[in-house]
Amino acid sequence: MSTAATYHLPITKPWVYHSLFWLSYYAFAALISFSIHQIDDPLFYIRLLTLLPPDMLLVYCNIYLLLPRFLLKRKFLLYGLLLLICMSIIASLNIFLHHLYGLTGSSIHASTGKFNTPTFASQILNCIYLLGLTTALKFLKDWMIQRQQLQEKEKEQVALELNFLKSQVHPHFFFNTLNNLYSLTLQKSDLAPEVVLKLSDLMSYMLYDSGAALVPLDKEVVTLDNYIALEKLRFGNRLSLSFEKEGLHFPGAPIRIPPLILLTFVENSFKHGMNQIIGEGRITIRLKVLPGELWFDICNDIALGNGTGAKNGIGLRNVVRRLDLLYGARYTLDLSGTKDTFHVTLKIPLS
Repeated sequence: MSTAATYHLPITKPWVYHSLFWLSYYAFAALISFSIHQIDDPLFYIRLLTLLPPDMLLVYCNIYLLLPRFLLKRKFLLYGLLLLICMSIIASLNIFLHHLYGLTGSSIHASTGKFNTPTFASQILNCIYLLGLTTALKFLKDWMIQRQQLQEKEKEQVALELNFLKSQVHPHFFFNTLNNLYSLTLQKSDLAPEVVLKLSDLMSYMLYDSGAALVPLDKEVVTLDNYIALEKLRFGNRLSLSFEKEGLHFPGAPIRIPPLILLTFVENSFKHGMNQIIGEGRITIRLKVLPGELWFDICNDIALGNGTGAKNGIGLRNVVRRLDLLYGARYTLDLSGTKDTFHVTLKIPLS
């Protein structure tokens, strides 16, 4: 699963960004003017502030009109021509304002308020600098927003895929259990109410509790016990099964794991193990909680020549996909077997 950083714009109101930019732009211009010319006349800085509207007009005309209508539609020549016209208009307007302020006695404005080629070229260069800076910021902001939207879509897709994969418990189990329950009711067996209760608990867990990203380990273990008990009913004396648990109540915070991960391996041991065996079969399950890690091991007998089916079943492929989405490279899964056994060892991190 992708671990790329997610970019979130901390402020959602655009006017805040724009205000901060123009305030910084004005402060930089005022600082340069003070550093070079040592001007301490407040009127000069008020006049300098009135020079912002032409620059703002140029920037917003480029961002909201020229860029989307011409540059992004690959009309490069028309974009360049219109941008040159806009820069010429703004440069002329700035020269006029400098000239106007120069007439009131400002020598600094008078020196930049002459309508000649060097002054006009200087104003055009200022426009190019401002447009380059704001266009770069515009593209950076758009890239960050697109990146954020893409990652949100990826998260939604992963969540949808995980929900789908969690729902892939084999339906044959429920059909077999219902058939067994039907037989018990015909026989008026005392086991029928217990089967109904276990099946109800199992279905409740799958329908409701498994919708969470993580569930208490205790609940997952109870679900495993219920599933195993119902399968034992089906196979009777043919099945020899042991389920060893160790360290489930590890000191500290409650242990939580993704739902139905372990159940898929247990179900697979019945589907490709006991279902295919004629006669007796054995399943050994061990579950151990270690510091920072959950260790799960299951070994089951298989019919001769059925090792490939046990390893490549849809259930196992689904659970491997879920593990990849949930843990990336932080889990280990070993699948091995002989001609008559299949062995699974899983280690997942505990947060």
